[in-house]
Amino acid sequence: MSELISKLAAEAQRIEEDTEHSFKGHYNAAVRWARYHLWIGLPSALLAAIAGAAAFKDQPELAGALALLSTALTTVLTFLKPSERAEMHKAVAGQYQALRNQARIFREIGLTDGLAADEAKARLFELARTRDELNQSSPAIARCDYEQAKNDIDSGRARYRVDEVSP
Repeated sequence: MSELISKLAAEAQRIEEDTEHSFKGHYNAAVRWARYHLWIGLPSALLAAIAGAAAFKDQPELAGALALLSTALTTVLTFLKPSERAEMHKAVAGQYQALRNQARIFREIGLTDGLAADEAKARLFELARTRDELNQSSPAIARCDYEQAKNDIDSGRARYRVDEVSP
């Protein structure tokens, strides 16, 4: 393997590693925000229903208190928009995962199949540009989401069976 091909393969591997951490972190963030949506939205809806029942049972104080709690939770839900954040992180995670897959296929197949040097460099630059654009336009992930992703990767949960070395 030529020195140029070795360097291209190494850089493609860096892109794979970067995007693997990013996509797993964004998937973790999506799950966390979806959970927040349930944790805030479900009690809000239940409190509103119970407040309505209390009003019909002529318990205005209870109905008022429950309605205020429901309104507070709904306000938090509207302000934080956890459902939207979950969807945004999930979409970005999918883009990072697709880029990781493209970089791996480029490294494993494109570079070993005699791709011309100029074409290989152009393809790597395209992959790197896509990664940089994603890094700039993606929402930040919380440290806990990154740490969970790193732990999952380090423990081998991100490996494909085909890539495991058999004894």
